[in-house]
Amino acid sequence: MPLFQIPDSIYIGVTDAASASTWYQEKLGLQQVLVSMEDAGESISLAFSKRGETAIILGPRSTPTGERPMLYASSIEKARDMLISRGVSVSQIAEDRQGTRYFTMRDLESNELEVTEEP
Repeated sequence: MPLFQIPDSIYIGVTDAASASTWYQEKLGLQQVLVSMEDAGESISLAFSKRGETAIILGPRSTPTGERPMLYASSIEKARDMLISRGVSVSQIAEDRQGTRYFTMRDLESNELEVTEEP
């Protein structure tokens, strides 16, 4: 069972999709599955395996994203420790009103993502 899961694919706006793709591959263990060029710029799809469903789409920052992207972790402590060991900027583990533990992290371009315990 992978440490991270994403129930639906998420879109993250970036200025340099190629550099961001390398970062997500190194830090989260994702694999590049598709690169496409559009009028707005390059988009890269990443998955947890070459045959897996797309987990993250990196594309032009001009596309509005709405909410903060969320990843689920099978072990919140292991996920945080692994990210720290890989040089990722993470917050302390916090707890929301329902008792769910989570922390936030920042990617290469300072996009904030939330990592929360699996429901």
